[in-house]
Amino acid sequence: MLPYNSIIHKAWSLRRKYINHTTTNAYRLVNSYGDTLPEVTIDIYGKNILVQYFQPYEERAKNGIYHALKETTTPENITAKIRLKGEDIKTYSVYGTEIPKDFLALENGIKFDISFHEGGGTGLFLDQRDNRRKVQSLAKGKEVLNCFCYTSSFSVYASLGGAARTVNVDLSRKAIEWSKKNFILNQIDVNNHEFIMGDVWDWIRRFQKKGRTFDMIIIDPPSFSTGKTTIFAVEKDFPKLIGQGLGLLREDGILVFSTNIAKMNFSKFFQLFQKVKNFTSKSYKLVGVSSQGLDFPIDGIHLPEPYLKFVMLTC
Repeated sequence: MLPYNSIIHKAWSLRRKYINHTTTNAYRLVNSYGDTLPEVTIDIYGKNILVQYFQPYEERAKNGIYHALKETTTPENITAKIRLKGEDIKTYSVYGTEIPKDFLALENGIKFDISFHEGGGTGLFLDQRDNRRKVQSLAKGKEVLNCFCYTSSFSVYASLGGAARTVNVDLSRKAIEWSKKNFILNQIDVNNHEFIMGDVWDWIRRFQKKGRTFDMIIIDPPSFSTGKTTIFAVEKDFPKLIGQGLGLLREDGILVFSTNIAKMNFSKFFQLFQKVKNFTSKSYKLVGVSSQGLDFPIDGIHLPEPYLKFVMLTC
């Protein structure tokens, strides 16, 4: 058990120094190879811990991880998810009474509803924490379109940053309802914002037809999605998506695009990025590039470079 104690303690020491625990209680404690624990991620949500396995682990090894977590973090609950390729995700309680039904996450002082019962996500992608703050800092007075909004975490940040209005589009009814809940948690009037259940491509066309434009556009799509009329894959379709987004962007506006697909490295991403010009008549410039937060380290070997690409453009 000693190696796991050492791994968990070292990971905890880094996060304890650099994450403000008075305003943030949701973050990644262990990021696979980046914290010398292959194919395992461990996320902290207050006194609740979520451990995810992406390869088979023996029970003895798992028990060593849980023991180390209890020694270092004194949790109330530990939940495990087994996420093996080609198999259904299995979620079960490891320690504590039962899997928490709901949890109120705090990130930079902002509240989010968390669920441990969802498949691959909890409702908040923790690696975007720093990027959400960038959006917040640029949102004052802006009308914001959030495509593939999921639970609208970017929009909540934008609203608290002074955005005049947000328009949130997602194909999932559940995501739209979850979005509204996050707005209400932060005392933001949902009646001052739009929530649209629908296909992003379809709504981009509708906005184009109506001549509707925005000061800020956020595009953070899933790696692959199937809409009513469109099959979207990030690796081949993101230049078109950015190009069409630029068509809805007002002068001096900001377009944010993000993808977490690891197999498309930064070099390939920017090679494909050149194709954006084929899908817009506007001139544009790249004004910001970033990646995941410090609680998502990589080892530079198994993953040679950061997986998250977050870019900002203006026109």
